[in-house]
Amino acid sequence: RASNGLTKQRPALPTSTSSPPMAPKTAPKAKADAKPKADAKAKGKAKKEEAEEEKPKMTAPNREEFDEKIEKFKTEIDKLQAKQKALSEKIQERSGGKEEFYAKKAELRAQLDELSGKIDGLQARKDEINRAVGSKRDEEREKRSQLNTMKKSIGFTSEADIDNRIASIEFQLCTESVPLKEEKKLLAEIQQLKKNRSKVNQMQQMEQNLSTVDPTMSMKEQKEAINTEMQQYRDEKRKIQDQMTELSEARKQQLGPIEEIQNERSAIGDQLKAKIEERNAFRDEFRAKEREYNQYLAELRRAKQEKYAAEKAERQKEYDLRRKQREADKLDDQPYVAEITLIEQTIKFCQSLVQSKVAEKKDEKKEVVHNQPDDCEILVRKE
Repeated sequence: RASNGLTKQRPALPTSTSSPPMAPKTAPKAKADAKPKADAKAKGKAKKEEAEEEKPKMTAPNREEFDEKIEKFKTEIDKLQAKQKALSEKIQERSGGKEEFYAKKAELRAQLDELSGKIDGLQARKDEINRAVGSKRDEEREKRSQLNTMKKSIGFTSEADIDNRIASIEFQLCTESVPLKEEKKLLAEIQQLKKNRSKVNQMQQMEQNLSTVDPTMSMKEQKEAINTEMQQYRDEKRKIQDQMTELSEARKQQLGPIEEIQNERSAIGDQLKAKIEERNAFRDEFRAKEREYNQYLAELRRAKQEKYAAEKAERQKEYDLRRKQREADKLDDQPYVAEITLIEQTIKFCQSLVQSKVAEKKDEKKEVVHNQPDDCEILVRKE
């Protein structure tokens, strides 16, 4: 650097590139600390595996044994079905003419129903006539009661009797001395007798009608005709019932001991039903065991997946830890050690040149004498 027109040569800088000793890395210590952790993890993993091994293991259902048992059931069921089929065929052979039998029976039943319908219709007409006869009898009884009441009120049964009574009263009035009160009474009786003369004719006509005419005569004839017709239908119905009985007896003789065969087939059907239920129960039990075993396998798979996920997370954690350690180790490595050393040496060399001038300036300073009172304070300037 030039100053006051003079040139001053810069002293040569040291060219040594030797670097100062670096601080020791902490990686070995971290590795040493990692060993106990790894041992602890290994022990934990071993304990976990032992705990898993201690869990009760489930054996798979024996499929071959199941198939063998099902095949045995199938054989027994097939035998029973074959017996049942043979008995059904035997019953079918003995049941020849069944359609003709039921057709004839249905025909006879239709005839019985027709006759029953006719009898019911006649019975309804008969009941209606009985009700009409009862009504007529009630009406006749009412008329006879009215006739008796009329007879009692009139007191005479013919016009001649009334005329004789009137003549007797008039004779009495003409021949005897009758008090006025009694005379009025006799005159009133004569007037009443004249009024009752017409009623006597009406009473005689009513009595004649009641004694000569029977209002229920035609209804009785109708009832007799209905009873006769109903008896004919009952006789026909009895004959048809006898035909049905003969038809059933003939059919029973034709079938022979079919009832025993039907009972045997029914017993075999019960055995077949019981065997099928036993097979179904065994199959349901095996399927329940299969579902339980599949659930057990699913639980194992789930546990393995959880274990794998935990191990993966642990490995990821260890990987992250090692990655961070490597990044920390990289921070301890200075990429510009030589340059930093050179700069530090240059700074020290420059400081050595400046320190001599600073010392000379310090020597030139004079001490200042302060004449201040005792209670004063002096503030010192910071340099």
